[in-house]
Amino acid sequence: MQTVFIFKSLKIIIANITFLLVLTCGNYSSFAQQLDSIKIRNYNSNRLFKTYKKSEILTGVSWQGNVKEDEYIRYLEIGLARSIHYYGMHGPASIGVFAAEEIYIGDSNIYGTKIGAYIHYLFDFGLSMIYYTDFKKGNFKVRPEFGVGMGLIRIVIGYNFPTIDNKAFDELRKNNGQVTIQLLIPAKKRIIKGDKSIFESLLNK
Repeated sequence: MQTVFIFKSLKIIIANITFLLVLTCGNYSSFAQQLDSIKIRNYNSNRLFKTYKKSEILTGVSWQGNVKEDEYIRYLEIGLARSIHYYGMHGPASIGVFAAEEIYIGDSNIYGTKIGAYIHYLFDFGLSMIYYTDFKKGNFKVRPEFGVGMGLIRIVIGYNFPTIDNKAFDELRKNNGQVTIQLLIPAKKRIIKGDKSIFESLLNK
């Protein structure tokens, strides 16, 4: 029942956070519409209407399991990310890509090499592709993700679609659900002009 409790609790937490953010967004949008009619002076001195490019250290923790069973695997995560942030009148919007390693230390260590991308503005949408291995067996999963996120943090629920060798990896075969919390710690940050496409800005130095 521990796994069921964890997944249900996290779902309730995310649902409550989402509800509060929607209410906050509605109130903030009304206030922001009034501000739109006011001339903002010297906005170049702050971060409004600026686009930033960040290189980040990604850290995180994930709980992977099946809501119908009592067992789950907890992964620690470390990696690198790059993102673009735009700060406007209605708050920051972000898009990013990352490469990371999910690590489970136990009786049989499991390592998941992952690449992914996300976009968020209160609500977060992402997609990750992960290859899990214990150096005896391997399993490749594709995971769409949905949750909440803003700036440095993502809290998402994902569904692991099995692909190759899923049945061969007993520890992961039934683990279709995953809750992930990621923290993106800026290592380098600079202002960019925004005259290139998002993908060019992300991939170029």
